[in-house]
Amino acid sequence: MDKKKYKVAIVGCGGIGHAHMEGYNKVEEVEVIACCDPVPSAVEYYKKEFNIQHGFNDLDEMLRVAQPEIISICVWHLLHDEITIKVANSESVKGIICEKPMAIGVEKARAMVKSCEENDVKLAISHQRRFTPGWIKAKELVENGEIGIPNRAELRVKDGLLNWGTHSIDGARYILGDPKPVWVVGAVERYTNKYERDTAIEDSCIGLIHFENDLQFFIQSDLMDNEADAGKFEIYGTEGFLKITETEVKIFNSSSNGWKDVHINLEEGDVAIGGNTNAAQTRELIDWIEGGNKHRGAGDIAAETVEIMMGIYESARQNRLIKFPMEEKGYPLEEMIKEGKLELESKEKYDIRGFLNRENIDEDLYSKLRDDGLSHHEAMKTVHDQN
Repeated sequence: MDKKKYKVAIVGCGGIGHAHMEGYNKVEEVEVIACCDPVPSAVEYYKKEFNIQHGFNDLDEMLRVAQPEIISICVWHLLHDEITIKVANSESVKGIICEKPMAIGVEKARAMVKSCEENDVKLAISHQRRFTPGWIKAKELVENGEIGIPNRAELRVKDGLLNWGTHSIDGARYILGDPKPVWVVGAVERYTNKYERDTAIEDSCIGLIHFENDLQFFIQSDLMDNEADAGKFEIYGTEGFLKITETEVKIFNSSSNGWKDVHINLEEGDVAIGGNTNAAQTRELIDWIEGGNKHRGAGDIAAETVEIMMGIYESARQNRLIKFPMEEKGYPLEEMIKEGKLELESKEKYDIRGFLNRENIDEDLYSKLRDDGLSHHEAMKTVHDQN
């Protein structure tokens, strides 16, 4: 019997939308029938690039006309909750893959989960690195007791806690069985007017996260760029240690005779973003829709990662330990800015991903660069650099 083909739509025709398409192109059970973006030229190029039948500049129109069953939400962070809730309330949608960070604020993340549950829509957050072979192997080693009882993880990221930190916190949680956070202590500095995709971010921060069973994570962002990576971290246990990336694992324990590379069967397309990784998260969403196990990146799990990050900011705001569940529902970093707690050395606003803004760019130059073989990100950066 032929497998059902789910009708898919992409909301947001930028770089992340391209990564989602890489995944969908590897999944037989889906057909991408529509894309949507407020910028007409972005829609037209995306339609042409991926041979998509329908393109829209209005989300309501797309939902009404295309009636997709699965939607990828690939817009900038501040729109995630609004679009997820709107999509969850549409008649045709059965599943959503929303990009990370899930939301900017605990209340918004919880509202996304609630709306999807009320409408029987399966919500997965694109912490797609949970499907990378390195992380899966590390989880297996921990569960098999190869490093004893885990008690500490060290995470080092850059480009903002919300940007890279969400992957790193989520990944360590996944490998260690998604433990529940108990409390957090954090410190933040923001001396430049720094943004990432229109969201205010810090210049640097640190956080100590305490979980059940006395497990702790220490995360630092933008303090030591050397070896900083969204998908790389170290886990320590009572009987050994692991060094982990998306495609490599090293172990040190009583039988390893020093640091030892763990064998992983890698396949073409085993990458952090796109390829087999995004395909796997799609297949698991379909299985969940059809009555299978809950998605490993389900919305309620990701909402806890949002709460941890907000807790780091709120701890810095209050200068105290923050216990979970949190009472503060907004974006504590934004509140610190409004309260004047983060004095700026320079008030000139800059966005480290501002070059990805598609409005009013030289579309002819963009098309030429893409036709010459540059990726979306490369082309956008070149176009903005030449303006």
